Amino acid sequence: MKKILLSLISLVFITFSLCAMPGFSSYIPDQPGEYVYYRDYSFGRESYIGIVCYDSQSYQLRYYAPETKQKLPAKTVATLVTVDLVKKHFDFTGEKILVADYNNNDDVDIINYLHDLMYEFANRRSKHFEINPSNKGYVNFDTLKTNGLYESTYFEQFGGNVRILYDCIIPFFNIKRIENEKGMPVFECVQLGKINSSDDPIFDTFHVFPEKIKVKQNSQKVKKTKPVDFSSGRQHLTLDSTWEKKLDYIWVQNEDAIITLMSYAFKGHDKDPYYVQYYLLRNFLECKDNTFIDYITSDVIFFDKGFKLYSDTHSPSIKKVYTTIKYITASKNPEEYDYMSFAATRGAYQIKRTYYDSILRTYSID
Repeated sequence: MKKILLSLISLVFITFSLCAMPGFSSYIPDQPGEYVYYRDYSFGRESYIGIVCYDSQSYQLRYYAPETKQKLPAKTVATLVTVDLVKKHFDFTGEKILVADYNNNDDVDIINYLHDLMYEFANRRSKHFEINPSNKGYVNFDTLKTNGLYESTYFEQFGGNVRILYDCIIPFFNIKRIENEKGMPVFECVQLGKINSSDDPIFDTFHVFPEKIKVKQNSQKVKKTKPVDFSSGRQHLTLDSTWEKKLDYIWVQNEDAIITLMSYAFKGHDKDPYYVQYYLLRNFLECKDNTFIDYITSDVIFFDKGFKLYSDTHSPSIKKVYTTIKYITASKNPEEYDYMSFAATRGAYQIKRTYYDSILRTYSID
C-alpha cells in the first residue's frame, strides 16, 4: 500500500531540452516526452487524437477509438513524423507508420486526417506568435474550462463556424477546446501527460477514464479521536490518531488516504507572475508513471500566491480511482514553494467527505 500511495505524489522536474514548432513561440516551453489527448467529436464513434513529442523534431500522432457497446472492436492508428525546424512554416520531413492497415481505406483516411490536423493547427496557431496570459482578451486565473483566449473562425473539418479556445497550459498548439456555434465541444483536451523514456507505455495505453461510482455522500460518521498536529517546515495540519506517520512529511490513513507536505525549489524563473503558476499547473495535470488524471473533471482555484487543484486520479495497476487535492503556495523565498497533497480513494472521499474537508481546512502556512 505504501508504494501505491507514494506513486500519487507529484514532483516537478525541470529539463532544458525543448520541443519546438516552426512559425510560433510557446509561452511555456514544450519538453520532450510531453503529450496531449483530445476527444474528437467529428467521428461517428467515440474517438481520441493524441500527440506526443519525442525530441525537438519528432512527434507521434495517434488515433484511438475504444470498443463500443455494440461490440465494435477498439481501433488504433499511429504514425511517427518529423518536422522541419528550419522553415518558418510547418512541414513534415519524414514519416514512419507505426500502426495501420494499408489495405483498409479507413486507416488511410485517418492518417491523412492526422496530417491535416497538424497542418491546420500549426497554421492557425502561427497567427498568434505567442499565446500569452498578457494577450488582450486572455481570461486569467479562472476555471480550467474558461481560462484562455477565444478566437472565432471558420474550420471546415469541424463543421464551419467555431470558436477555438487557446490556453498556454496545453502543449504544442495551445488548443484546449473547439466549440461549434451552439457552444458544444467538437474537439477538446481530455488528458495531458509526460512519458519518462522511450519505453514508457503511458501514451500508447491511453484509455477512457472510469465512470464515477455512485456512493451516498457523507453516509459514514467518523468517530472523533485525539487531534494530532502534523508539521513540515512552515506547513501545519491537524489530523487525528487514525493517521499513521510513514515519513517526516507523509501520513496515511489505512488504505484510504495519504497526505504529503513538502517544499521544493523552482529556480531560474525570471518571467512575469503568470508563468510559475501556469507552469506548475500544467505539471500537476500531467499523467506520469502509469497514473492517469481526468483533465475534464479537474478544476483549479487560484489565490494570491498559488492555487488549489482538484482532480481524479486513476491507477490501472491497482484498479482504484483517487480524489486528489493539491495546494501550491509561494514562500517568502522567491525560489521556494510549499506543496500539500491529499489523496483518498474516491469511494472513501465520497463517504467521508465532511471529515476529510474538515481536516483540509486546518491546513496553514506560517
